[in-house]
Amino acid sequence: MISVTAAMQQIAACRTSWGTESIPLEQSVGRVLAEPVTADRHYPPFHRATCDGFAIRFADYQSARKKQFPVIDTFRPGAELPTDHAAKVATGAILPPGMDTILSKDEVEEKNGQITFLNGNLRIYQHISRKGEDAMEGHKVLEAGTRIHFQHLALLASMGIAAVKTHRLPNVTIISAGDELRLLGAPVAENQLRDANSYTISGLLAQYGIIPASRFIVPEDKPSLEKAISASLEADLLVISGEATNTIVEVLQECGVEQVFHKVRAKPCKPLWFGYSPTKTRVLAFTGNPFAVQAGCKLFLETYIRACLNLPAVKPWLLPYTDHRAAVSSLDEYVPAVLLNKNGLRVRGLHATGNIVSAAHADGIICHATDAGSLEPGSLVPFYPWTDTQTPSVI
Repeated sequence: MISVTAAMQQIAACRTSWGTESIPLEQSVGRVLAEPVTADRHYPPFHRATCDGFAIRFADYQSARKKQFPVIDTFRPGAELPTDHAAKVATGAILPPGMDTILSKDEVEEKNGQITFLNGNLRIYQHISRKGEDAMEGHKVLEAGTRIHFQHLALLASMGIAAVKTHRLPNVTIISAGDELRLLGAPVAENQLRDANSYTISGLLAQYGIIPASRFIVPEDKPSLEKAISASLEADLLVISGEATNTIVEVLQECGVEQVFHKVRAKPCKPLWFGYSPTKTRVLAFTGNPFAVQAGCKLFLETYIRACLNLPAVKPWLLPYTDHRAAVSSLDEYVPAVLLNKNGLRVRGLHATGNIVSAAHADGIICHATDAGSLEPGSLVPFYPWTDTQTPSVI
């Protein structure tokens, strides 16, 4: 049995590359850049007005004896305009060649086709976003390893990138093992359960744009497990959940899957198993407990996915605890928690580790380490938010 930290390190050390692929820009949200993005030209590519007003040449202003210029209302883009004239421009407009200063409407009086300067303290390039101000040609604007969100699309499109080179996503198979499990939509008896764990697993994967290629519900007898597992060892990643952990481990080993570790010093994730097949399929096997699968996905599955995509490792926030909590286990305990006032935590009524209602209403999980003893108000605890872009509850 190893610590959670050691398990995460060993999982990350077994990362593999799934290769790269170019995908259309509009399909890239959630994907991870496989190479840096550089500016293909200066951006903005021209001097650009940052307010409505009148563009002039600063040199004309300095040399003018009378601070009054005729206004040109319309002109062709790129056209040279005569000296000692002002061009009416709107916010975002391209400035005519040579014009390098803008007077806002508050800085002039416009009358009879002319403007009179009211501000005698003009500065060259005022109210202008200068060419290359955001990025110079060749400047790196996004690093490799950037996870693409919607706000990145405008930048990528502006740089002329119609296809984005990203890390390829893995082929994933999910197996839910249990004699009592039924598909959603199927009738359920009192002693039967609907398969929930495969949705937890696929939900975590979906945060990274990964859609499982196959999902199976199988009985927990060895022949059924062997058939399902053997058929799944061509995948990049196989994720299993089931209560018959020992049987699952036996079948994995009989199928040639090499064990990296088995069992972690954590409640409710203790039975966790991790290994890889001769075909290099990575295998994570969780217990069938629903909350154990949720916590396991956050701690271990996400660790592996992020390592393979060259994303930073999962790191908890260290925050003050707000209640009393007795140490009740010889293992590190992971329990659902909610954020209070954005700077504290409390555990939300978890009566058993299978309590999916508490977990659904939590902002994430905390670790109550066994060597921490009882938690008191102000005790610092590691907190793992369910998602890395989550807006926490505020109570």
